[in-house]
Amino acid sequence: MTAAGGTVRFGSCDAERQWRPRGLAQLPALRDPHAERLLSGMDELLAALCRPADVLLTHHRPPAAFTEMMHAAGFGARHLPVPGPAGEPVEERLAAHGMDTAGLAGLACAPYAVLPGTRAALTRLGLEGRQPDSGTVRRVNSKTFSTRLGFPGSGVVVTSADELRAAAAGAPCVVKDPYGVSGQGNFVVETAARLDGLLRALARREDRIEFVVQPLYERAADFVTHLDIGPAGQVTWHGTRELVNEGHSFRGSGPAGTALLEQLDRAGYRETVEAVAAAVAAEGYHGPLAVDSMTTTSGELVPVLEVNARFSPALIAARLGVRLRMAFVPVADDDYFERLVHALSDAGLLAGDGGPGILPLAASTLAPPRGWLFYGICGDREDGTEPDLTPVLNGLAPRTGRVGTAAHHLEGT
Repeated sequence: MTAAGGTVRFGSCDAERQWRPRGLAQLPALRDPHAERLLSGMDELLAALCRPADVLLTHHRPPAAFTEMMHAAGFGARHLPVPGPAGEPVEERLAAHGMDTAGLAGLACAPYAVLPGTRAALTRLGLEGRQPDSGTVRRVNSKTFSTRLGFPGSGVVVTSADELRAAAAGAPCVVKDPYGVSGQGNFVVETAARLDGLLRALARREDRIEFVVQPLYERAADFVTHLDIGPAGQVTWHGTRELVNEGHSFRGSGPAGTALLEQLDRAGYRETVEAVAAAVAAEGYHGPLAVDSMTTTSGELVPVLEVNARFSPALIAARLGVRLRMAFVPVADDDYFERLVHALSDAGLLAGDGGPGILPLAASTLAPPRGWLFYGICGDREDGTEPDLTPVLNGLAPRTGRVGTAAHHLEGT
């Protein structure tokens, strides 16, 4: 394999957890070790960005069916699992244990996100690349940073229990962790009793309080604008995509509709996003950037809900030009992915090289007993509908399993 022109792609998708400063108060939440295991498998989504000269480094060794399917769909890459304890971030595993670096010399690098361990990982791999400082990346990814930019509807930052009580007392609102993601780290306050319960929980610990309090909007449309900021601050646009959300959690994305784009043009939305990009670049950041936004049922535009300075599933889908969906599926065994690919092929739904259909985008997120199925919808049907995966998924499910696809609760970064 020729290294020239290739890229090494890797990175932990739980970036927010690694950006979180020590001693920062957390909102009440239940830990889900299985979800953390599935989250580590999301780095396989980067395979869809790989060209034949690229190298993809991941937490897990994917099944052969995944590599074969991606090659058949036109995506190449030498796919290598990173050695080390499964519970460690891939960056820390690379820095501590290294790996065979044959063929990596001269390659560029494109981490999912710049984390505290990214620089050490690149050094151990012998790769050079102009990455922003991890402290800068942490700062611009905090919801505190984007809220303090002061755009309409973005809420307020609170740094004490008294400020939190005052900000949340007036109306239904959502309290957000500065480093929460996809609904995790959001606490909805609709009553005084719920606010009192939150304050009591925070008082049990002496951690530093820093939250964002936003109004609880009635959402009409969630959407995200993707762009890249170059080292000199230049901006490359990748477009605006509508999100499929369930509550505050991401379930998919697709191209923005004409009506939404016209509304955004009238509101001067592009100028707002450019102002956000300029503010982020002024902090010293360069790389992928997403600006999350929404419209409300009352016709209000909230142009900046938060900023994500990293890759994301929606950005990967935007670069591929596909609609992205995520479904929860019951998984009975470790052969699920291979059986899924065969079932899609038998049903005539599996996307080929440049052809329409369904393309599963990760295999290691499909671990028993319940997995996350990320899939791209490639091409358009003549009648404008999306393929119905339910018969295929039900055929793979255990007898007691239930399948729910995002297309069934179409509401998505």
